[in-house]
Amino acid sequence: MNTITADHAGPTAPGAVDPTADEGRRRFLMAALQHDAADDAVTGLLFEHVVLGRYHWTVVANSLAPILSEVTAVAEEADWIAVADHVLDPEAPVADPQGSRRSEQGTDFTVALIRGFLRSACEDPLVGERLARRPEIGRRGFDPAFRAGALKEEVLDAFRTGTEEDWNLIAGQLIAEARDVTGPAAEGARD
Repeated sequence: MNTITADHAGPTAPGAVDPTADEGRRRFLMAALQHDAADDAVTGLLFEHVVLGRYHWTVVANSLAPILSEVTAVAEEADWIAVADHVLDPEAPVADPQGSRRSEQGTDFTVALIRGFLRSACEDPLVGERLARRPEIGRRGFDPAFRAGALKEEVLDAFRTGTEEDWNLIAGQLIAEARDVTGPAAEGARD
């Protein structure tokens, strides 16, 4: 598992940025980028940068948030309701219907992949803290669409918390890992 650590450590002065908050946010964004729903797009982007040399590293950094937005943009109200139900009762069986949806960018996502991505985001401690401040999400009897709307708001807000520095550090780490590939593929595949 990839982790991103802050460049500094130690106590935080009043009014200063908390480095643990930065770490949590970067870990959350990195985990989302590593999910199956985003991984192909990230891998393609890194291939074009590292192997083909098409992009400056800042293009990679600026392309990461839109990859996550592409996945969340195809989620429909029914997906958010299903994920809100999962948050309410994590032990309940997962209900992922068949089918897929095409994003505006032309990527096909299965409904199961979309919902898995959203559930994964909800299970992250960063989003969990945000959801804990919204008790209506966890209450039975609330309108499912209302609960789903509150959940969607918190998840999307969590994705939007990424700063330019976060995306630059994440891009740097992803690029370094892509360049550090080892194994048969790095040596040239041999039969």
